[in-house]
This record gives sequence, C-alpha cells and structure tokens, in this order.
Amino acid sequence: MTADRAATETAHPLRRLLHGDNHPDVDALDGLLDTPPFKRSAPPCGPERHTRTYDRLRALGEWVGGANALQHDPARLLAVLEWSATVDPPLFLAGTVQYAVCVAAMTELGRPGPYLDPLIDEVDRHETFGSIMITEVGRGNSHLATRTEARFDPATREFTLRTPDPTAAKFMSHVAGTGRAHMAIVYARLLLAGQERGVFPFAVRVRAADRITDGIHITELPETTSVPLNYALVTFDNTRVPYDGWLRDDASIGPDGEFSDPLGDPDRRLVRSLSVSSNASTGAAAALAAAARAAVTIGIRHSQHRLTMGRLGTDLPVLNYRTQQDALYGVLAEVYACSFLVVRIKAQYVRQRGAPVDLSEAQRPVWAPWASVSREQALTKVAATRILQQAAGVCRERAGAQGLLTVNRLLEYEGLAQVYQAAAGDNLLIRLDAGKQLVEDLAHTVPVPATVGELVSPGGALALALLRERGLLTELRSRVEGVPVEEKTAFETWNPLLPDLVALADAHQQRLLLEAFAEVVAEADSISISTDTDQAPHLPALRALHALYALKSLEQTLSWHLENGSLTASDAVRVHRERDRALDAVHPHLAVLLDGCAPPDARSRAPMAEQDVVAALFASGGSAQ
Repeated sequence: MTADRAATETAHPLRRLLHGDNHPDVDALDGLLDTPPFKRSAPPCGPERHTRTYDRLRALGEWVGGANALQHDPARLLAVLEWSATVDPPLFLAGTVQYAVCVAAMTELGRPGPYLDPLIDEVDRHETFGSIMITEVGRGNSHLATRTEARFDPATREFTLRTPDPTAAKFMSHVAGTGRAHMAIVYARLLLAGQERGVFPFAVRVRAADRITDGIHITELPETTSVPLNYALVTFDNTRVPYDGWLRDDASIGPDGEFSDPLGDPDRRLVRSLSVSSNASTGAAAALAAAARAAVTIGIRHSQHRLTMGRLGTDLPVLNYRTQQDALYGVLAEVYACSFLVVRIKAQYVRQRGAPVDLSEAQRPVWAPWASVSREQALTKVAATRILQQAAGVCRERAGAQGLLTVNRLLEYEGLAQVYQAAAGDNLLIRLDAGKQLVEDLAHTVPVPATVGELVSPGGALALALLRERGLLTELRSRVEGVPVEEKTAFETWNPLLPDLVALADAHQQRLLLEAFAEVVAEADSISISTDTDQAPHLPALRALHALYALKSLEQTLSWHLENGSLTASDAVRVHRERDRALDAVHPHLAVLLDGCAPPDARSRAPMAEQDVVAALFASGGSAQ
C-alpha cells in the first residue's frame, strides 16, 4: 500500500468527524460533474456565466428529484449546499435561495391555493427560478423597517405591492433578464384599512421568459466578480398578487375584512416571517466551511509541490519554510474547528426542522432579525464566513500570482466569503444583536471553570476563554445596570457599548469553537480507547492540531488576559513558544489531516494543487497564440 493510499484510508474517521452524517450524500453528487452543464466552461461573469449557473441549477434539481424533495430532507439539503459551494459559488447562492428560502417560505408559511400551488410546482421542476427581495437600497437596517407596501383590496381580495419611493427599491435580487422565468419572495408591510399589520412575505411572479409582470420595474445592476449572478434593483407600482400569494402563516383576513394574527406582535411576526433564515444561516455555515476545506487543501498542496530557489536551500518545497507553515497550519486548524462547530449546528438544525415554532421566548431584534431567529446558527454562519475569508485569503496570498487566477478557485472562495459578510444576515449586525441578547438575557450564564489547569493545553485555553467571556459579560451588565433609565435614550445608553457587544459576541463564538473541537477529540478518544494509537493515526494528528488551535486562540486574546490579570507576561511568552512547538507537532501529521478535509480533486479542479503544477497550468489555458 502506498503512503498516500494509507493516509487516505486512515483519514476516513476524520472525514466523518468533519462532515457529520451527510458525507455520503455529498459524495453522491459528484456524478453531476460529468454532465454537460458542469463540463461547460464560462467566463468569470456576465450573461454566459449566468446562463450556465441556471443550467447547472436545473441539472442539480433534476438529480436530487426536485426542490420539494429537499424540503422534506434537511440533511440532504445541507449536503447539496455544501457540494455546490465547493464546485461553483454562484450555483450555491442561487440554490440556497431556490431551496432554502423560496420553497421553504412557500411551503411553510403559505397556504394552498390556485395561484400558489402551480407556482410551487414550477419552482420544484426548475421551470421558474426563485429570488428573495428583502433588503431595500436606501437605508441601513431596512429589514427592521421595510417600506415596500402590500395593500389589501377587499373587493378583489388581492394585494397590491407598491414601492413608495426609489430608496425603497429591493436590492441585489437576481431577477435580471436571463431568458428564464423568475419569481421572488417579497417582504412588505401589510396595510389593511390604513393600518399596518406587520411584515409578511409574498410569493410574486416577477417575469416569464419573455416579459416582466405588470407593475414591476427591473434595473439590471453592474456586474460583480464576487459570486456573479443576474442582480437587479426592483420596484413595484401596484403589482397585483392573489390572496394565496400572501405567505400568511396562521394570520388571515376574513370576508368582512377583519384581520387576525395569533402572534399579535409586530416583532414576533417579523421573526416568524423570516424564520426561513434558519435554513439560510445553517446552509451558509455548512457551505462556507466546505469551501474553506477546499481552499486550505488547494493552498497547502500547492505549497507542498511548489519548489523554491532561495539561497538558504535550493529545490525545497515552499512549505518547508517556517513562515508558510505558520500561516497555513494556522488556517488548517481554524478550518477544522469551524467544521466541527458546523457539524454540531447541522445536527441541531436537522433535529429541529419541522418542529413547531415557539416564538414566546424570541428576543426583540434591534439591528436585524437574524440572531432572534437563532443566535447560535447565526453566529456559526458568522464564524464560517470569517474562517473562509481567512483561509482563502491566506492561501491566495501565500500562492503568489497563481492565487490570482480564477481557475485556481481561491478568488472564487474569497468572493463567496465577501458576499456572505452581508448575505443571510449582515455579520456585524448579527454580532451586535447577539451581544445585546447575551447581556439582557439574565438566564444566560457562562460556566466558571474549576481551574485553568495546564496553561498551554487545550483545556487551559478553553478555561481561559470561559474566563474572558464571563468577564466581558459581567462588565457589560454592570455598565448597563449603572445607567439611570431616565437620564439617557436607548441610543445614548448602548452606542458607547457597541464595540464591547461585538467583542462579547466574538468571545462567545470563540468559546463555541473551542468546545466543539474539544468534544470531537473526546469523542474520538472514547471510540478508540481500546485501539492502539499506531493503528489509528488520525488520533495523534487530531490532538496535535487541537493543541495548535487552542494556542492560536489563546494567543489572539492575550492582551485581555494581561490587562485583567488572568495571565502574566511570562505566561504570554510561554504561549508564544508553545505555539511555535505546536507547529512542529502538526507537521508529521499533515498528510492525514489534509486528506481528512480534502474534497475529491474533481470537485475543486485547481491546477495549482496538482503534483505537476506547470503541466496542469498549461492544460488549463486557452488556445496557443
């Protein structure tokens, strides 16, 4: 057996730990790579790229048995999104909206009717492609103050959508002309007899293949190379929507025009109307983590194969250099930690999918609704975005000019992270809302570690992370409680604290990542407790990477610990030295760790990751001149 084959086979336990139970579903999709839409090349952006994206989305939908099938199989939905993000980020974004938002909103919040049922069927068969219209271009935090109006006409029992002025135009929905039919889930404030009744989604036919729906005006936006799609600005001018196009949940309007909503509260209604964001947050977290695994695989393999002619030693792989190890092993550890947290969140999501929604404990959103739908899912999406940006950016930078070629995928993955700073919820707003929730939710407590224990161990790093989160939480609560309510407005009270709210949310997120890594290592140890370590090389590999991640995390927070007395200057020096030793400990296990997280070569197709980089680059180019 070759060394590579042995590494691949022993990596199987790591693959299960990194992917969860849906790993076989992800691999089964690779058969699509041999179909015409996935073999066809296209430019980085523009109409031809958009055409290919929708051809691929249709092929993907047919392969999995339609969009509705994924609605009933949440684990497979996540597998589809993971796979598509690795293969083609625009396909992933379009697929997320089609499957996780549009179909989910229509089937979960809609009620059967002669308008909605055929529309669901068309989206299921990919005869019509879905988009989401919520963000409005003219004002920040528009999710909390939607200005698009939906007026109920009691005579026809229809709604008319209206954009009050250009600042309320819906922004970045992908409905510009592609020669295909498009629909959208449009969020608007319901107006009934002059009274506002809350924000609801409406299922709206935007365009057929050759004509735009009456009353809808579409302005195509300039192209972007970060996840290119047919983005547009959209306004409405008394666009008519049938009664069953109102995705009303348990709300209703009686024959006499009487409005009923069991939730009885505009904030709870907003959170419920946006409850499909749970699908988008979890799907994004899973997909971004998968893209991060692909990015770090490409970056490290390139560094293994790239020979350098530096005068310290010629014909050495660039990965032999300490600077390269420091950068790339660090992001490898981050990617592993993120993947472990995502597996935990995916399992939670699959368990809860389809369960009755309880909004009685939902906290009032202040900046955006995403953390009120699910704080942990939203924060995991934030973590996955940051770690993908770090992984793709570091690997691109460390690859030199080759990292700039789109064929090497790193720019595409970095662009995906850039888009998801705002997509599925703005990351800064999520962190602000999450931080404020943690402060105000007095039922939320941070465990007190019995002892820090060994400083430079993973257990020590986790204990110190708990101390830091607890310290930040205690300080913020005391500062808020110390402000007399009558003396300051809410803005005056909270605005000086916003950076600290972000720091608290980040500390909580970092603790979740450390806990997830520790739980996985403990699980792997317990499963293999009677197994000889020499026969299970993934265990020492996992422990070595865990130690590096813990020290890297602790190193990033040293300033707080030094300021608050939980560590001394000599402790900080020791942390730096031990992190350097941890790099040495990871190096012998690189083959196992890399094969554990690497997607199949056909899925990422990056010439710079090939053994013969030069030959692969020539083969990937256009015609000779």
